[in-house]
Order: sequence, then C-alpha cells, then structure tokens
Amino acid sequence: MPAAERRAGRVRGRRNAQQLARGWLWLLVSASLVTLAGFAVIFADHWTWARELLCAVLAAATACFLLTLADPERFWWALRVVAGLVAVGYLAAILRLTFFPLAGGLGTPLPLLFLATAGFMVCGVPALSFVLWGHTRGRMARDDSGEAGAFERHTARLMPALAYGTWFAIGVYLVHLLVQ
Repeated sequence: MPAAERRAGRVRGRRNAQQLARGWLWLLVSASLVTLAGFAVIFADHWTWARELLCAVLAAATACFLLTLADPERFWWALRVVAGLVAVGYLAAILRLTFFPLAGGLGTPLPLLFLATAGFMVCGVPALSFVLWGHTRGRMARDDSGEAGAFERHTARLMPALAYGTWFAIGVYLVHLLVQ
C-alpha cells in the first residue's frame, strides 16, 4: 500500500481537472506583482490592518501563481488556494455589507450588497466548486469523477440554474438603474 509505505501512489487522473495555460499564469503573476508593488507604494506612509491583510492576500496569491507556474502537477493545491481566497473574499464582502452597512461605505449599502452577492454567484461559487472538486462546474464535469451520487447530480443541475438566475438578476438590476 503506497500510503502506508510513504511512497507516492499513482493518482487516477489529474488532481485539478482544469488547468491554466502557461501564458495566463505569466499574465496573472505579472499582474499580481504589479498590483502588490503598487499597493505597497501607495500604502507606504499609512498602513492599517486592512491594508496589511490585502497585501498579505495578494502576496499569497502571487506565491501560489509562481508555484503553479513552476510545477502545476506538484503544486496542484496552489490554484485551489487562490480560488479559496476569491470565494472567501466575496463571502467577506457580503458579510461586511450585511452586518456593517455604514462602516466606511462608499454609497448606499443595498446596491453594494446586491453587487457583492452577484459577484459571489458569478465568481465565488465557481471558485468554491474548484476548491472542492478541481473543476468550476462541479464533480460531475470531471472525466474521472466515477459514479455520481444524488448530491453530485443535484449539484450538476443547480450550477447552470444558478448562473442563469444570477445573470437574470443582474439584468433586472441594470434595467432598474436605467428606469430610475
């Protein structure tokens, strides 16, 4: 048994069913490094805990992109960490706007809460799916998924419906902005 003998066993299929091309990884590494350097220069005179947290998250994402660029098979977990940061970021925005709507807000909290929720539905849910299953469309989208249970079949039906519902809600919101 490979696990008991501390030998690397053969993994059936890839750990992440979806992979980023090297060109996209180079672009993400460059963009995250420029953003991190820009924030460090802008925040140099007045650091707060929120700005330190933002720079730490950007540094972690940059490191994960670099690890994935170096060896995507060995550091399969790095893109999942970045996807987890995206999902947690959207959840944090929703929680902040729900429970602290006036704390340093840039506008009325309801449109910002709607936009944070729509962003979570469009970006956060696929990111959370990638964290859990290595594919943005859930476990059933993987070629090596094996036999599916009731939960996986339900999730496979729910993901497209969630996407269509979110785009419909965004459309209604934009029409509402135009009609005002």
